[in-house]
Formats: sequence, C-alpha cells, structure tokens
Amino acid sequence: MPYRLERVSGRRRLREFVDLPRSLLAHLPTFVPPLTFDLLNRIDARKNPFFAHADCAFWILRDGPRAVGRISATVHRLSLEHHGDKTGFFGHVLLPNADGAGLLLRAATSFLAEHGLDRMRGPIELSTNYTCGLQVSGFDLCPRIDINQHPPGYEALLLAHGLEGTMDLIAYRMNRFDVDVTRLERARRVTEKRTMATIRNIDKRHFWRDVEGLCDVYNAAWSTNWGYSPFSSEEFRHAAKDFKRIVDPRLCQIAEVDGRYVGFILAVPDVNAGTIACNGRLFPFGFLRFLRGIKKTDGFRVITLGVVPDMRRTGLDARLILEHIARSRDSGHNDAELSWVLEDNVPMVKPLLSLGAFEAMRHRLYERTL
Repeated sequence: MPYRLERVSGRRRLREFVDLPRSLLAHLPTFVPPLTFDLLNRIDARKNPFFAHADCAFWILRDGPRAVGRISATVHRLSLEHHGDKTGFFGHVLLPNADGAGLLLRAATSFLAEHGLDRMRGPIELSTNYTCGLQVSGFDLCPRIDINQHPPGYEALLLAHGLEGTMDLIAYRMNRFDVDVTRLERARRVTEKRTMATIRNIDKRHFWRDVEGLCDVYNAAWSTNWGYSPFSSEEFRHAAKDFKRIVDPRLCQIAEVDGRYVGFILAVPDVNAGTIACNGRLFPFGFLRFLRGIKKTDGFRVITLGVVPDMRRTGLDARLILEHIARSRDSGHNDAELSWVLEDNVPMVKPLLSLGAFEAMRHRLYERTL
C-alpha cells in the first residue's frame, strides 16, 4: 500500500502528531517520551501567542492506517521581517525511509513556496526559540529538556534530498565537582571589577517583572546572532508560564546596572528525568511522579545566556557563568549541560572549555533552496 500524507487539523490529530515518538522512537535505549500536554499546547494555535505572527502546517505520513512519519513547516513573519530574507522552517522530523522522507520534505517545501519563500532551514520547530537541530552525535546520552532526539541515519536522508549542513548546535556538559574552585573565585573577583554590574538570583516574588526585563535583554542580546528569531513579549510570557513551575532561583541569575537589566543566565533542572518517570503524561496523577523524578536527579540544563550589546567585551558573560556556578552549589544540581551553543561562538566556547566542559551532543541545521 502506498504512503498517504495527511495534513493535521484538530486537537485530536495534533495530539497524535505530538505523541508519534512513542511508537517510532521507543526502541532507542535513551528514549525520552514526549511531554504530551506541554508540547500539544505549544503547537496549538489557540494556546500559543506565537501563531499571531506565524503560519504553520503539520503532516503525518501513514502506511495504511499506521502513522510512520511526520513533519512541520513554519512561516515566521517576525523572523522574515528581522532578517529581510525569504527563509522558512521545517521541523518535527520523523522519517521512515528515503521515500517517506521525500514525501514529507516535498510537503514542507510546497507549503513554504506557496507563501512566497525561496529557502528552507531546519529542523526548527516553530522558531529558533524552541527545539532545533537534527541529532548527529551523543546517541548514547539522554537528551535534556527541549533538545531533539533522533536515531542515527537521519542525516543521510536529508542530504539525499538536497539539504546541506549549515550550522552545528553543540551541547556541552560539565560537573561542578570538576571545576577548580580557587581559580573560579579569582576569576570572579577580576570580572566583578570590570563589569560594575550587580548580580542576583531571579525573584519568584516578582517573577513577572523579571520576565518583562529578561524579554528585552533576550531580544537585544540575540538580535545579531545567526538564526535569531524575535520573541514577542506575549510569546515570552507564555513560555515563562511553564518555566515558572520548575524554576529554582539558585539556577537563574540576573545582571543589573543601576536597576537596568543587562544580562542573565537561565537554567532548569533536568525535566526529562521527570518526563521519563511519568512517561510524559502529567494527568491525572503523573505530575507527582514527574516532580519526584526531578528531585532524584542532579542534572540541569543551562538554556540561555544573554548580555546586552553595550555590555559585551566587559567580561559580563564570563562573570555570569562564574556566578552561576558559585551560587548554584547548594541547589543539589551538579551535572550541567550548556546547550545549545553555536559552533562558531568562540567567545562562549573558550571559557566553557577552560572550565572543564566537554562536548556531549551535537545537532545540525540544514538548508536548501526551494
């Protein structure tokens, strides 16, 4: 029976789309099930403010009644306006074989071309503010929150259909116990004199005030970075709702100068440990298993680090990293993943390596003309 491509519509089919890794990737030794409720709300246009400035399509590939693959395509108007180009995104890739990959990729390219675009980049799920990249290494490790998981062999399928690698996203890991504390304290003192910034933990009592300030810093800090996608304030607040449920203030630091937000570093506990514990299903009783799973792990992921342009080359980024390591010692989280870092971001990579970080996992973005 030939493959059949189905355009997804309605929450029931969106749920099937989100849950597909359960059947297609469950054979992987390091499999992390999808956190169904959160991921479903992320791609539901009625729930996520992202869709106020984006057009998206989702497809499921079927072999008879059985779902065997999926893909998405996104026209992100804020990104198009910012970069002044015609680049759309594809994402959520699950590919059965060369023929199935061809059908899925053609659906995405046709959608983007119909919207007047001339280039496709991915895997990018909605925008670069969410989950990105095709996994190309680190297959023996469990990924952490919002890090894509794929089996070996997908890269060959993309290359066979005209896509070319364009940028690597690297996940570095390090253990707090491997950091030279004496050297750390000396470096903190040096950077403190140079930056003249006050650094504090995020304030849960004034969480939404901090969120507004961090949104401004995020957009200012990343606006010139490769692949940057603007974050609207509504979308940033929506993303912060999930973050608030699991935030540990000891893992999140904010830099200020005279009350002005100038930088931040944000990290969360290894949520995937909780996801595995509840099999990705929070309701009706999975949330308790989810919380217990998080409490049992000492892993965490540093999601982002940002410094406003006028504070660059002052050492503030290095100071934030050092302060984060020092202030989070008593959180019980020692196994850090810093992801993702663009492969050409030498100013970030160099201090990480000097602190003993090592490359744990690599994801790759691909492009092709339409």
